[in-house]
Amino acid sequence: MDNNLDNKINSTRDGVTQIGNNLRADAHAAIDKVADKVPPTTDRLANSAHNGVDRVADGVNKVADTMEHTSDSLIERGKRVTASCKALTESGRSRVRASPAMSVLLAAAAGYGLSKLLSSRSAK
Repeated sequence: MDNNLDNKINSTRDGVTQIGNNLRADAHAAIDKVADKVPPTTDRLANSAHNGVDRVADGVNKVADTMEHTSDSLIERGKRVTASCKALTESGRSRVRASPAMSVLLAAAAGYGLSKLLSSRSAK
């Protein structure tokens, strides 16, 4: 009976050892399978991230170019407006110097008209 018990124990031990070996082989196979898939996935993710960063950088560059162009346009328009204001100022000065009495009468009429307009609005 002792021999029978030893056989059962040895058989059980051999079975457990075989299960351990099978689990080890299955685990290594699963790890190798995942390891084979990880680099391509990582490469795809890296490429996708690089492409996304490049698209964002291109967008930022386009916005910067647009802002620079707009800024240049606004500066040019500002220079033209300044030149126009200077020309109008000089034109106004020359008209006032040429006809000071008429200028005073026009200013008084404009002041009177504005006072009537503003006083009628404030009365309401």
